[in-house]
Amino acid sequence: MSLPPNIFDRYGRKSFGGSQMWLPDDMLLNSGCGIIAGLDAVMRLKGEESMERDAYIDRFFVAKDYIRPLTIGKNREARKLFGQEFHGSFGVSAGRFRRGVKKLAIKEGIKVRVKPFRFRWWTKIPKYLESGDPLVMLFTAPIRNVAVVSKNGHKTMCNYHWVTVTEMDGDTLTVSSWGEKCTMSVKDLRRFDVMVHFYAVSLEKRSDLV
Repeated sequence: MSLPPNIFDRYGRKSFGGSQMWLPDDMLLNSGCGIIAGLDAVMRLKGEESMERDAYIDRFFVAKDYIRPLTIGKNREARKLFGQEFHGSFGVSAGRFRRGVKKLAIKEGIKVRVKPFRFRWWTKIPKYLESGDPLVMLFTAPIRNVAVVSKNGHKTMCNYHWVTVTEMDGDTLTVSSWGEKCTMSVKDLRRFDVMVHFYAVSLEKRSDLV
């Protein structure tokens, strides 16, 4: 298992990983989950297990220059796109995540591998979690959104979201999302209308360079 860093607010309360909900910018609040997942992965691989929130937000604004969301135009005001509220960003794509995490890691003084897997992912997750390396998931569900359930039972229905996977118990995945420990259903993620990408982020070893 690889847990995300704990981020402490001014009152000493700790989160379960970072959260884009702390950001003042609507566009980044709407599309920062991929940046958060990548930054948390790099921090864990550097051995950074905790940080004050203000310092973490500063780190986020550095990370977003490497893990870049796909944006349109300079106007960040909300607008309608296909009937939905749009804040000028489509979020971080799979390709931008892989490239961006590697670049961010180099900037932070380490080199990492970002290994993708998809086929029969539910059988592979336990092995990757045993390694202790960060495991990041992107899911896309444009038809019927997937529930991310917080510890108080609140369900948020998402159609495109990055999370960090920390545990798997039967049909339940425990993930870090919005700074909370949340759960997701493996059954829901295995639906025919859901596309799932997993990325195991690990330190690059000498054997990887051969």
